[in-house]
Amino acid sequence: SHIYDSIMDTLFDQVFNFEVTTTLALSTIIALVCFLGAWATKKGSWGDDVYAPDMLSDDDSISDNEFPGGELKIFFGTQTGFAETFANQIGREGADFGFKCTVVNLEECESTDFREVCLTDDLDGCKAVFLVSTYGEGEPPDAAKAFHDQIRSRADDSGEKDASYLDGLDFAVFALGSTQYEHFCGFGKWVDQYLPMVGAKRIADVCLGDDDQDIEGDFEEWKANVLWPTLQAKYGGGSDKAKNVSVEAAEGVAKTPYSVEFVDSGVPVPDRVHGFAPETVNSSCKHYFTAIDCPVVASRELRSEKDTSGSTLHIDIDISHNATLKYQTADNLAVLPVNDDKIVAKVANKLGLDLDAQFVLNPANGKVDEFKHIFPTPCTVRECLARYCDLTSAPRRSELKVLASYASDSEQKQMILQAASSVDYYQEAVIEKRVGIADMITSVYPSLEITLDHFVHVCPRLKPRYYTISSSSSVNPNIVSATVSILKEDKPDGSVFNGVCSNHLAGITKNNMCRVFIRDSTFRLPQDPSKPIIMVGPGTGIAPMRALLQERSYQKHVEKKNVGKNILYFGCKRRDLDYLYADELEAFQKEGTLTDLQLAFSREREQKVYVQYLLAKNMEETCNLLLNEGAYVYVCGGTRMGSDVMVAILSILAIQGKLGPDGARAYISQMQSDARYIQELWA
Repeated sequence: SHIYDSIMDTLFDQVFNFEVTTTLALSTIIALVCFLGAWATKKGSWGDDVYAPDMLSDDDSISDNEFPGGELKIFFGTQTGFAETFANQIGREGADFGFKCTVVNLEECESTDFREVCLTDDLDGCKAVFLVSTYGEGEPPDAAKAFHDQIRSRADDSGEKDASYLDGLDFAVFALGSTQYEHFCGFGKWVDQYLPMVGAKRIADVCLGDDDQDIEGDFEEWKANVLWPTLQAKYGGGSDKAKNVSVEAAEGVAKTPYSVEFVDSGVPVPDRVHGFAPETVNSSCKHYFTAIDCPVVASRELRSEKDTSGSTLHIDIDISHNATLKYQTADNLAVLPVNDDKIVAKVANKLGLDLDAQFVLNPANGKVDEFKHIFPTPCTVRECLARYCDLTSAPRRSELKVLASYASDSEQKQMILQAASSVDYYQEAVIEKRVGIADMITSVYPSLEITLDHFVHVCPRLKPRYYTISSSSSVNPNIVSATVSILKEDKPDGSVFNGVCSNHLAGITKNNMCRVFIRDSTFRLPQDPSKPIIMVGPGTGIAPMRALLQERSYQKHVEKKNVGKNILYFGCKRRDLDYLYADELEAFQKEGTLTDLQLAFSREREQKVYVQYLLAKNMEETCNLLLNEGAYVYVCGGTRMGSDVMVAILSILAIQGKLGPDGARAYISQMQSDARYIQELWA
């Protein structure tokens, strides 16, 4: 546990004297060598014609001279793509250390057995590196769930226990996480703990990378001082090139696995959703091929006109036109953003490209066997830059090292490398100034010259943004609602930084399309509707609580079920400015669905009031609901708020419930295991 026992007594006093401040948040609490002149038509597993380049096979044999260390499998499980970035870095460096590297997405386990397909039949001498992130309550990212289930079923007594399942496999784990979250690197720790239970052998201690500090520094240090030395000492390997790796990295020597072929507009364009066989698509990018275009049917402002500090929109999206799109109450809506037209035009102009020019992305020479589509082509330059390239987010430091090689001006090149190597300078020059790759190539470092094939490789992919759905699937099965805070921030140079997805959604007029898919959420109501629920959702954290209230109202008034108490803690600045869904919440009260509405307006009085204060104030009722009535707790919002709420509830259980610090922690841990304490938090 990351809770500091030594301050518990002090904390209790402060909580119950109504003096807890946000400074008490515990941030460490509880992922074609040649293209034929004509298109070849291939049949995909979805049954539609697939237009794709024919590809010649590379020789994939392992040479003892070239790769004295043998084969190294690099597995990644990622929610946002960061673990994949690290995995690819190891893959690129492997040959320099004498290893033939293969990078594998753990998502491959969804249709195959990890041992038989992702590895080999004979694991003797097999070696693997795992780079995995953590999602939610210490859970695996979506891409690694099947892998997690396969390992757990062979490690636990409840499954098909097989302690020799991975006999012969040597492994090391780099876990990605943030100490802002309670279950820091939870899944990485799980992988490190469970693999030996099924026969694998740990060759290096797990490394915990902290994205709240300097995760790239953690990774570089682990890679240079642990991973490669351990692998070379155990398996040999090592080549004359190894000593030059850091030099090449510093110089940003870039090789692209892609080649670009411009084609005329008459070339057949495959259907984005059905025109590419799944096995030909990079699994980390599959959303580009599977997301569905749906119309926005309503958009309205939730804040008062008097609130000039920002905008929060309620957006309704019609999913009825596609039978594959179904959701459950409070699931996650993934939206594929689109870059601003002006930024797209500036980048295209800098690259010397016609926005309407059409191209095909092929593998570079020698990259045929590992080539998979990262987005649908043929496509226009406009579509590529607008939908698939992240032009405005700050590039990672590792990406800056590569980008530096394209600068013709030596001074600018050194400035980029300084940002890549110095955490402080990176924070000052890139993060605080909100500098994206579009800014870098068009204005900040204008000597950067790069071709489209290299730009596609260097530029980060534009990721989906996730919104917890604020509607009930029972009440509105064909409409998905989202509660969206529109991000606009002034930059130091006087310009405005616009959040790419929120502003994309804000700019969609009625009945125009946005591209979406649905992802499961951890928010699930009790199977027994008579159980009470406590909801804590300040600001846009109200979204899933609105959905839960709609569902509980449906259960109570339509299905005539015995529905338990529903208590909501909501917070904002002022009642007359940003009290989101005020009319609806008051209507839920009047109809008897919302039992108790606790409101924390932080700017209406001299002493600020937050939701965790109100929880502490109502400690007797809260304790009774948790210990005696089996209440479920749902928390949605920022990580700091989530930590403060956790501390308040622990304090209530420890003092009012007389469980003490250890007993309170144990009780909350059991609640989490039983899905009675659910958090969806963001940094």
